[in-house]
Amino acid sequence: MNKSRMALYCLPFAFAETVRAQETAPGDYEPVPAGKTALLMYYQHARSSSFYRSGHRVSNDFRMRSDMGLLRLVQSVPLSDRLYWEPQAILPFGQLRTAGDASALGDESGSGDLNLGSVFKLRLPTRQGDMLGLGVFVQAPTGSYDRDDALNLGENRWRLMLQGAYVHHFDERWALDTVADISWYTRNHDYGPTGANQKQKARYEYQAFLRYQLAPATTLGFGGGYVTGARTWVAGDDQDDELKTSYARLTLTHFLVPDLQAQVQLGRDMEVEQGFKERARLNLRLVKLF
Repeated sequence: MNKSRMALYCLPFAFAETVRAQETAPGDYEPVPAGKTALLMYYQHARSSSFYRSGHRVSNDFRMRSDMGLLRLVQSVPLSDRLYWEPQAILPFGQLRTAGDASALGDESGSGDLNLGSVFKLRLPTRQGDMLGLGVFVQAPTGSYDRDDALNLGENRWRLMLQGAYVHHFDERWALDTVADISWYTRNHDYGPTGANQKQKARYEYQAFLRYQLAPATTLGFGGGYVTGARTWVAGDDQDDELKTSYARLTLTHFLVPDLQAQVQLGRDMEVEQGFKERARLNLRLVKLF
C-alpha cells in the first residue's frame, strides 16, 4: 500500500491517544502539602513504528515521534484535617513528526487544549492513612487545529473527564495506586477536509501502580493501564475504531531537596487494537513547591 493511500486509510485514527495528558503517575493522588502551590513541568518523548487497524498490523514502518511539554499548576486548599481541594490547570504543547509510511500525514507543532481540573483528596481513617480521590477535568478547544491537517494537537471540541482514585498503603513502604476515569466528548463539527461532523463515544481508562519507598526521598513504581472505548462516527459513518490499548510503566521519583522533586518514567504499549503502537516512551517531570 502506498503512503498516500495509507494516510487516507488511517486518517480518523492519526492523532488519537498521541498525548495522554491525564495519565497519572504513582503517587499523584497523595496530597500536595496544605497551602502549597505546585508547578509541574513535563517532557514526554514517544516513538511509534507500527500502526494497527481492528487488531491487525497494517504497517510496521508507520513511524511517529512526539516531543511534548506540559505545564501544570496545582494549588492545595485544605478544607479540613483530612480533606484537600486541588484546583489546577494543564497546558500541553510540542510537536509531532512522521516518517516512513506515515510521512504523508506530515508534521505538526503548536499548543494543545487547555485543561482545567478540580480534584478532591480525602485521607481515610485507616491504619496507614489510605487516600480516596475524585477529580473533574474540563478540556477546552483552545489548541492548534486545522481541519485540513491529518495531525492536530487540538481536538476542536470540549471534553469532560471524571476520575476516581484509591490509594492503599500496606505499610510505611508499600502502596497500591488504582485510578479509573471516563471521558465524554462534544461533537467536532469541522472534522477533516470536508468539515464533517465527528462524534465519539465515551473513553475509559484504568491504571494501577505498585509503589515501594526505597529511601525517605526516593520511590519506585511499576504498573500500567488499559484504555478502551472512544469509538467514532464521521458524517454518520461508523469508523469501527474502538480503542483497546494496554501499556506498562516504570517510574522513579526522587526529592532533590524538600521542595523540588524529579521523576523519570519509562514505558511502552503492550497491545494495541487501533492506531499507533508506542515502542518506547520517556516521561520526565520536575515539581517545584512554593
